[in-house]
Amino acid sequence: MGDDRFKNRMKAWKTEGDLVAFNLACVAEALDTVQSLSDRNIGWEVVEKRLGEYKSWDPDIIKADKDTENGYRRRLEERGTPFLFLSEEAGTVELNAGAQGEKRYVVCDPFDGSFLFKHGIPAYWYSSLALYKADNTAACCAVGDCYPRVIAWASEQGAFLGKLDGDRLAQKVRLNKQYRESMGRPDATKLDGASVESYAMKPKKFLMPLVDKYRRFLEPFKFLNPNGGPYGFVDVAEGKIDCYFAPRQPFVDIFSGIFVAQQAGCVVTDFDGKPVAFVPNEETVWDVVCTTNPALHEQVLAALKKCK
Repeated sequence: MGDDRFKNRMKAWKTEGDLVAFNLACVAEALDTVQSLSDRNIGWEVVEKRLGEYKSWDPDIIKADKDTENGYRRRLEERGTPFLFLSEEAGTVELNAGAQGEKRYVVCDPFDGSFLFKHGIPAYWYSSLALYKADNTAACCAVGDCYPRVIAWASEQGAFLGKLDGDRLAQKVRLNKQYRESMGRPDATKLDGASVESYAMKPKKFLMPLVDKYRRFLEPFKFLNPNGGPYGFVDVAEGKIDCYFAPRQPFVDIFSGIFVAQQAGCVVTDFDGKPVAFVPNEETVWDVVCTTNPALHEQVLAALKKCK
């Protein structure tokens, strides 16, 4: 059933391009995996421990993490072309070594939201996969929101959003300034009254350092969404949030979703206003800020300078 559904989705979505259809089918399958585990009330058990310094503060790997990652690896291996797989759980793994074809980088955050899943909180569950060319430029990416079963994706054609309905991506829309305005979300050009998103769900590791260092920066905003990771870029692309503020975020959280915001016409830089260039090293952390428009972005960067 799983293989048939994967093939049917590839066929149904081929108008997006072969590689994009593959990307979408992989993420859709990951959403199916998470839903199946949740429906059976399993997937929260710890199956492995991370070794070494990388994410030593969060060593537990649960079944939902591992099953979604294994699903991605399986489909990449079946595709047969060479990949360098960079994932939160597996680290860096070479797949299909020696095979013919262009070698691509694959950035994977297999399941984002493990603690919430483990405790039965059906929110902020994501899975994402991005493919980069040999020259380090983005080819495509897809970010799935597991609970409402929505997928955002980006390619050379732009950024899009659709609701997963079996083998269909229903209610497809293009993510851009016009979409945000049509949804009643015009550009916020000042910090005062704008909304900001920054990961703050783990108090010791993220919330307290965020407040301690960036209190003056955060105070003018009207609303804080304590989420982060790849879907933070989608929230800005949709206009749900005006600014995604990502200090010291892991490589896989950034590069598995950043292309959606870039292709949706958002402004994405580091904290010094420089472009964020893909460098394939899954153990790095990044300071990234993403906003819906240049005017707000300038104010964000100016406010950040005052925190240094």
